Amino acid sequence: MKIFVYGTLLKGLSRDRKLSRSQFIGAGVVRGVLYDLGAFPALLETEDNSIAGELYEVDERTLWMLDDVESYDSENSSDSLYIRKDIDVLLTKNNEIIKAQTYIYNRPLKTSAIKIVSGNYFEYQNKLTTE
Repeated sequence: MKIFVYGTLLKGLSRDRKLSRSQFIGAGVVRGVLYDLGAFPALLETEDNSIAGELYEVDERTLWMLDDVESYDSENSSDSLYIRKDIDVLLTKNNEIIKAQTYIYNRPLKTSAIKIVSGNYFEYQNKLTTE
């Protein structure tokens, strides 16, 4: 299964080792808006912005582990922190559109959530650590 990641699972960030057994397909973008929730980001669906991330091919074991990391329960998605959903990913290297899944935030945003205007969590995190 193909999974698009955009937050702490990105190469070089805190949870990247979770994808160490997975095949990296390439960098890509999806439609949405990104918010900083403190320890991790939230992706909400919208057509307004592009969100940068990475596309991976994952096995069932890795998918199960990612569902756990993202607090997604396929048996009870309404109570899940994130839901796993089908999306179109535009690969940056060749402008090919790939069908994949990603995790969409499934809670109301708190007023303390900060919009990541650039749509790039990796750059946003690097900027925070250098300031």
